[in-house]
Amino acid sequence: MNTLEFYIKKISHSTGENIDLSQIPMLMRRKLSPAGKIALSTILQCYDGEDVKLVYASRYGELERVVKLIKQEHEDNEISPTGFSFSVHNSTIGLFSLINNLHSSYNSIAAGADSFSAGLLDAVMNKEKTLFCYAESVDRFESISMLIDFEQGEHVRIVQNRENLPSNSFNDFLKGGRYISPLYILERVNE
Repeated sequence: MNTLEFYIKKISHSTGENIDLSQIPMLMRRKLSPAGKIALSTILQCYDGEDVKLVYASRYGELERVVKLIKQEHEDNEISPTGFSFSVHNSTIGLFSLINNLHSSYNSIAAGADSFSAGLLDAVMNKEKTLFCYAESVDRFESISMLIDFEQGEHVRIVQNRENLPSNSFNDFLKGGRYISPLYILERVNE
């Protein structure tokens, strides 16, 4: 992999505090899972109103809803259509796209333990302004969203993890350090 340079124009991180969904219509807001609410709150903080590409990554997606649907089908021999429509992996980013009348493409990434790093790499590989969101819904609720640009913002680069450095948390990058994944290292460019 060659070095990839880009800019992070906006970034938002939440573990469930300070969730503002006032831009989401009440009827839709009520249908969101806790993970969906956290994800949309960080997406909304990064969204600048333009028709951008979207990338959503989650290791488990709407697992809580899927488990509920399986139990419902097993016990009642039926499935709620509303429950089903919001149980798919890309429901959160799809809802965001509908609410904001976005017509550009979006990807939904599930890559196991590497979902965050794979989603971020996919967003950067678009080579155009992209809104990226990662949401975790098992063991903890957490969301990180970034508006990735190629003209302005915090200048960062991705370089290959040739030395096989051990992975760390993206929180290290948020605190001023580097993010290390099995494939690459995300670091700030000192200009």
